[in-house]
Amino acid sequence: MDFYLFTFYITDIKNVESNIENTDTIKWHFAQCNNSKCNSIFLVNPEEGPGDLGYLCPDCSAKTTTSHVVQCSSCRTILNFVRAAPKEEKVVFNVPKCSHCIGTIEDEWEIEPLYQPDSYI
Repeated sequence: MDFYLFTFYITDIKNVESNIENTDTIKWHFAQCNNSKCNSIFLVNPEEGPGDLGYLCPDCSAKTTTSHVVQCSSCRTILNFVRAAPKEEKVVFNVPKCSHCIGTIEDEWEIEPLYQPDSYI
């Protein structure tokens, strides 16, 4: 192979190489669990929104099916889970403020149930 053909071959290889980015790839991101007692960091699919209770890790998300939720109505932080009976309807209890925003720990004990309109049907 002479020098001219070799140089052409190398130039041709350089032109073929390129970075191809996959546009179908979903770029997951990290989120912190909205439960103040957990605060774990986990992967979140960006196509999924935070939901009514914010981003919850898989463990805390599973607790919502078996427990009542105590949530601050000011900063929307999950403060606690209260165990519920198996056939009991799961309810979100709200406190007006908590120790994570403008309240105190004593304020976290003044829970109020947040009933959905269809709960009374």
